[in-house]
Amino acid sequence: MFKRTCLAGRSGPASWLGRGPVAPFFLICVIGFLGRVSYEMIRSPVAALYAKHIGAPTGAIGVLVAAVTITGIFVKFPAGALADEWGVRRVMRAGLWVKATGPFLYLLAFHWPVLFGVRLYHGVSSALFAPAAAAQVSRLYPHEHGWRLGIYGAAEHLGAVLGPLLGALVLAWSGFPVAFALAGGIGIAALAFILPLPQDPPAQREERAGSAFAHLAARLAAVAGEPAILVVCLVEATLLAAVGTMQAYMPLYEHSIHIPLTQIGLLRAEGALASIVARPLVGVAGDRFGRRTFILVGMALSAAALAATPHVRDASLLIGLEVVFGVGAGLVTPSTTAMVADRVEHDAFGAAMGAFGSLADIGHGLGPLVAGVLVGSFGYAAGFGAVAGLIVVATLVFAVGDRLFARGSRGL
Repeated sequence: MFKRTCLAGRSGPASWLGRGPVAPFFLICVIGFLGRVSYEMIRSPVAALYAKHIGAPTGAIGVLVAAVTITGIFVKFPAGALADEWGVRRVMRAGLWVKATGPFLYLLAFHWPVLFGVRLYHGVSSALFAPAAAAQVSRLYPHEHGWRLGIYGAAEHLGAVLGPLLGALVLAWSGFPVAFALAGGIGIAALAFILPLPQDPPAQREERAGSAFAHLAARLAAVAGEPAILVVCLVEATLLAAVGTMQAYMPLYEHSIHIPLTQIGLLRAEGALASIVARPLVGVAGDRFGRRTFILVGMALSAAALAATPHVRDASLLIGLEVVFGVGAGLVTPSTTAMVADRVEHDAFGAAMGAFGSLADIGHGLGPLVAGVLVGSFGYAAGFGAVAGLIVVATLVFAVGDRLFARGSRGL
């Protein structure tokens, strides 16, 4: 199941994607872009501000923002494995249905416990779609997946740029109901774009369905026993702990120092734009020169920016820190995703991406929870600093462990 280098020249999966890989890849990028616009305009800054609007306590806001990620912890791995067994299009479509319907449920959430339930449901959309889409891209380009995953990631993060900006603008001009309705409409558009995507091959959709759960258990055990994969997941988990902290508490910190609402959206967009620029470039360079150095540099940049943020009150300096953090994330995520793909066979891409996503989501979920307790008790500097410290520890573990575990990989 696992390997140490990618399979050069293995292009079999592309044959059932239509006459060529370009059109399906373009569709996946468009779907990813629209889905992220819909998802991110609620995730940051709308979710945190809406939670505060309906009276959620400060500590609970982190839980509410992290709820979508908590769903991913439990859903992404089986979703990825089921994509291997039953077909990536089917799993992607299920996620898009949730993405299209979820935003409208926020209109019924007038109390924060109800909002928590809506957030859990909305999180299923990304939990189903993300590992299946990443597996599809990896199968399309098994010997250059760093570049292609970088392009796909850039398309998604273009949505992450527009989503927070659009959410903040709609809030400033109209209010929460319009923001939720618009997010739902964009989610419906993303669902529509999956219709031209070619169907899954019959062998995936029918012949292997009966053995799905046996494969799920076997692949979970294989991932759990492969430290060369887990050490990469540790890096992504701690990075996403920082991302979750920024998503939950950066808008509130900026609001507390009297930055206008529209400018809050612009600040978040600046960081995402920096990540967009970095991702495809890092993907190309990683395919040629290796991914380890980019991971180490990106983690260092992210930790430094996160630790410095609560000590800055000037909007222009905060923009600079958002950009540094975005570049750091843009160096790390395409490199870690491609590194996992480097080490698995093409028929296990879905399971690997699902396991990678689930473990990373543990960090994404815990980050706002830990930061929320510390921010509520000791202030922003303590919360942001603690998560930055976790990044430093994970970076040191990766720097030592990756060489050791990669050399000793059992090549399952």
